[in-house]
Amino acid sequence: MADPLPRLDAPHTGVHRIFRRFLEPAQDVLVLGLGLALFALMVRTLLGLLTELLRPAIDFRAVIAEVLFMLVMVEVLRLLIVYLEEHRVAVDFMVELGIVSTLREVILRGVVELEWAQVAALSVFLLALGAMLRFGDLRGGDPSGAEPPIEASAAVADGVAAGSR
Repeated sequence: MADPLPRLDAPHTGVHRIFRRFLEPAQDVLVLGLGLALFALMVRTLLGLLTELLRPAIDFRAVIAEVLFMLVMVEVLRLLIVYLEEHRVAVDFMVELGIVSTLREVILRGVVELEWAQVAALSVFLLALGAMLRFGDLRGGDPSGAEPPIEASAAVADGVAAGSR
């Protein structure tokens, strides 16, 4: 009968360990580079927004487009920061990013310029994303998204340590 658990001394597990040791830091460097490039893009966009505001005639649509673009970039940067901290893609941030970027496009085009079928589809899409964010278990454990108090975690750890003695 075959052993269901893989042997830890198998040669392929050593290769996996070596690749993980070198590829994960390389991936972190790439994500850090993406974050720095995104931050530079945000600075450039902010400078463009300031020059737009200093013009004698303000193009309201351009200003709103730049502000909403900055909000999308902030969400993407938050996503990259969470990835660097936890080495996971935060699905709740992805859903928030989808909501913000969809609303940006609707605001830039104007609801009046859209056909009724497009407005209906966008409404259903935004309702689905909102429901997924609100009622889905995207934030883990606590539906409010709040972190548990440190004292409670320490008390649980002390109880576990006392129980193992």
